[in-house]
Amino acid sequence: MYSTLLRTLLKEVNTVSMSKKTQEELDRWSKEVKRGAVTLAILALLSKRKAYGYEAVKLLDAKMSFLALEQGTVYPLLRRLEQRELLRSEWDYEDPTKPKKYYAVTDEGSMALSEMSKAWTNLSREIQAVLTEVE
Repeated sequence: MYSTLLRTLLKEVNTVSMSKKTQEELDRWSKEVKRGAVTLAILALLSKRKAYGYEAVKLLDAKMSFLALEQGTVYPLLRRLEQRELLRSEWDYEDPTKPKKYYAVTDEGSMALSEMSKAWTNLSREIQAVLTEVE
């Protein structure tokens, strides 16, 4: 709740100080960055512990307000990662009225996470070098 409120307030502050074109470009750029980052974040989270979809959304939202994840974004991603054999799932019927599908990273997913993490680290370092030169 607080992270949603904070995001809303920050967006309002930023919107006031930015032109419409700048805000639109920032929105487009943010959307593109989030697409790749959310896959990395989901794999990283699920490599530490299994979680069901809603739980994963809440855990990541608490740590990464930039992603501003929604269930409608995460569930299709979880299915795609499972189809690509980077995740595996199992149903928990502890509460038969509300079964939960838990996801965990496979060995292939761990290898992909390792390579993606290296790529992210290199990209971050190189972008920061460029930004430092510009400032």
